[in-house]
Amino acid sequence: MGFIALHMSILGLSLLGFVVAFYIAMKKYTKAPLICPMKSDCNTVIQSHHSEFLGMRVEYLGMAYYLFVALMHAIFVVFPVLFSPFAQFVSFTTAAIAALFSLYLISIQGLVIKQWCVWCLTSAFVSGAIIFLTHTSIVMPLPKLFGMFTKLVTVLHLFGVTIGVGAATITDIFFFRFLKDYKISEEEASLLKILSNVIWAALGILLLTGVLLFLPKSETLLASGKFLTKMTAIAVLIANGFLLNIVIQPRLARISFNEEHDHMPGELHHIRKLSFALGAISLSSWYFIFVLGALRGVVIPYIPLVASYGGILIVAVVGSQIFDRYFIRKKIF
Repeated sequence: MGFIALHMSILGLSLLGFVVAFYIAMKKYTKAPLICPMKSDCNTVIQSHHSEFLGMRVEYLGMAYYLFVALMHAIFVVFPVLFSPFAQFVSFTTAAIAALFSLYLISIQGLVIKQWCVWCLTSAFVSGAIIFLTHTSIVMPLPKLFGMFTKLVTVLHLFGVTIGVGAATITDIFFFRFLKDYKISEEEASLLKILSNVIWAALGILLLTGVLLFLPKSETLLASGKFLTKMTAIAVLIANGFLLNIVIQPRLARISFNEEHDHMPGELHHIRKLSFALGAISLSSWYFIFVLGALRGVVIPYIPLVASYGGILIVAVVGSQIFDRYFIRKKIF
């Protein structure tokens, strides 16, 4: 496929994605039901509290992304000389961010909401096709391209770590306040949701920038215990985050707002213990990643380092349960 055909294809896909996102936005604005071709409930998906990210509606984010991609590739079609290495870098990373976000939203539909929206899946398919064609349009090997912008990617990587550490710390503080009396206001619930979104955004930044840093120096980083341990910690954070979203948060919301649910004996106690453990894993993992980033020039093999990380997680979880028992004895809870 030639240069013009590639960028015209991406332009066409982005316009299709914009139309889908605009259609969802109009249906939500007019409060009209979405027609879902699949035997599922599209309206449950688009009306759920997961339809917002960082306080912004997902369909608006989609419209902005698709419009940006359409304008960018229209410019490349008219002025091919502007398709510089930096433009290629921006084009690919933007498409990669959208693809990761689409994967996140699909996971939420399948694992949390447990309903599928064919319009949302169409948008995800469009995002996947865009990143595939964008990759095809790059005129140099990706490792070489990313290697040209290592400093920029490193700054973004450190930014992701900083944001993640801060958001995880604040989230644990608010979560602790909630667990003291099992009461949470609408404002507190909204704030916790935004903080959770910030953490997911930070994880996405870490994951993407980690890949971008890895490709130009794959042989070196595969031998780096620090890098491999950091990727292990990120994987733990992703699994831990999904457990919080799938198991803990829905139950806490039902209890907090007195929604009907099957109440089990000792449910609140078990939720608190599990919440403390998951919170400890999250906080210790983020600070561990932060410390790893600060240890520049220090070479540590993967096995000892990941064993240390495992030990820290065990200590953190055990400490969280001791903390829980302490407050039970003090009858603070």
